[in-house]
Amino acid sequence: MPASTKKRQITVPKVLLLLIFLIGVYYFLPQLGVFSRTFSVLEHSSWLWLAAGLIMAGVSFVAAGFTQFAAGNFLGKLSDHILLQFAGSFVNHFLPFSLGGVNLITRYYKKLSQPQTQAIVMSTIPIIFGVITTFVTVAIISPVTLVIYFNKLHAIHLNKWAVIGVIAAVIIIIIAAFIYRKKIKDLFFETLSGLKSIQNLKQLAFLLIGSLCITLTTATVLYFSILTIHGSTALVAIFALYVTSALVSNIAPTPGGIGATEAFLVVGLTALKFSLPQAVAITLIYRLLTFWLPIIPGGIALHLVNKRKIVDPI
Repeated sequence: MPASTKKRQITVPKVLLLLIFLIGVYYFLPQLGVFSRTFSVLEHSSWLWLAAGLIMAGVSFVAAGFTQFAAGNFLGKLSDHILLQFAGSFVNHFLPFSLGGVNLITRYYKKLSQPQTQAIVMSTIPIIFGVITTFVTVAIISPVTLVIYFNKLHAIHLNKWAVIGVIAAVIIIIIAAFIYRKKIKDLFFETLSGLKSIQNLKQLAFLLIGSLCITLTTATVLYFSILTIHGSTALVAIFALYVTSALVSNIAPTPGGIGATEAFLVVGLTALKFSLPQAVAITLIYRLLTFWLPIIPGGIALHLVNKRKIVDPI
């Protein structure tokens, strides 16, 4: 009896995920004509704003390295932390919840003679602060911006595939939260340990500054992605869309939030009165700059990390 129960617990989520995927394909395939118009939008993109977005994406990695440097109470070298951020981004393309990057940084701190528990805490503090700053930012802007944003979302006629995509993403996140509930519980206790490990106000200040810099630089990449297709909208609305999509990306059970992030951004941009081809084009550019292109410097960084023996091998 226990064995069969365990089997059902493993099988049912997989069946549900398969059904959601098939429903998504059913509604998505008739909309493939949108991509021909999306390519037309991309053909007229501004290379100048694309380059600016690429530079800002690079700056966000530097900000992430600085945040991690502060999280470890300035242990090690800042240059090592920046290199590890790029290397971690490469590994994170194959693992969900940024587990690859966390593992790399944990091994780095262990090589610096930190105990296993302390190394894990130090490596997860930036994630903790990222989630906290995201929630705080949403709470600050929600009284005005998010009300307007969701009113637009309610008023506009959205294509069925977009709505189905978001609903499917939400269901997948709920199922994943159930499957990974033990890991989520462990992360919660690690969060408490991480907050307790902050030693002084200076460290707290640098952590907050670093987290905000990551948010601002990455939100700017989204804004530059809009300018790349010669679009425009309110900066506050873009910031609201970014922080909420970042939250979706962080909790999605896929590497880098693949699928859930794209669906959320497309629906959000459509709600901001971009056409569907424009919304898809902006999303493709943004994800190219922040997720796909970093594979190249990430792979190089991982090679350098191993060559210089910055972390101990597994």
